[in-house]
Amino acid sequence: KDGAHFARLAPKMALRVARPLRFRLTRLLRAGGADDAKPRWTLPEADYHKYTYQPSIPDKHFNIGHWNYAPITMWLRARRPAMERVIGDVYSTLTATGTAVWSPISANLDAHLPGFGYKVLGLIGALIGYNLAVMYVTSRTEAWMFLEKMRLYAMGDELVKKGFFMSDAEEVHTRQHNYDHDVERLNHLWEEALADATEARSFDKLCEHLQVDPEKLPVKEIPKPISWRFSMMPYGRDDPDAKTFSFAPVDSPAASNYFLLDAGSSGDYIDRQDNKPNPIRKGRHMYTAAYMPPTK
Repeated sequence: KDGAHFARLAPKMALRVARPLRFRLTRLLRAGGADDAKPRWTLPEADYHKYTYQPSIPDKHFNIGHWNYAPITMWLRARRPAMERVIGDVYSTLTATGTAVWSPISANLDAHLPGFGYKVLGLIGALIGYNLAVMYVTSRTEAWMFLEKMRLYAMGDELVKKGFFMSDAEEVHTRQHNYDHDVERLNHLWEEALADATEARSFDKLCEHLQVDPEKLPVKEIPKPISWRFSMMPYGRDDPDAKTFSFAPVDSPAASNYFLLDAGSSGDYIDRQDNKPNPIRKGRHMYTAAYMPPTK
């Protein structure tokens, strides 16, 4: 009788004993208030990154501009589906073409070079044959290519000696240097002729100094008023003589990389304009953007 009574009271006693422990565990789990991160269907406006379990970007920040997003990022996002379609189609086309070309070659190799060892020997033979062919062609053309390089070097050296590659400043300096030498030579000639004529008291003695020896000409050639040089060719992005037709603004390169938060301009290599102003030229690696536009 006592055992049956105890059996009936045991569940009630166990529930009564466990209730305080269950209450304490529940209070421990709920500690912290209503600001804890709890599972939810939507992300809150403030501190949305605290409620995500991976690096995610809200739709409003993904689809519209942002103060810290480069416009090129938004441009790429808008065209990503079309780019993925083009890249996928190109990949599938190249894969199918490669398979169609390689399949008969592979079947031919398997028929004539069965096994891995024969294929290795065939590859070594192909490499040896390629090297022999290159050696044969090189031995027949090396002398001709050397003469061609020497001829091109001679032409370039001749242009250098003629001053074809002189800059505007070098051209002015050379003309002034030749002028000073001619003035000094003529003054010396005049003083010598005048001294001889004065000593002899004869005008004919003065005229004798005007005779020119064809074997020793003091002037090799008469200076040309215009010297055609490489630097006289119109070049540069801002040179109007280098533009036959104007470009549309959308096709013109940007003057700076402001949309990449890059310090400086895009520069002009042809016109020798540095894209970094002073004093950051020596530290250009610290002010260089990771992505440059194709128009550079």
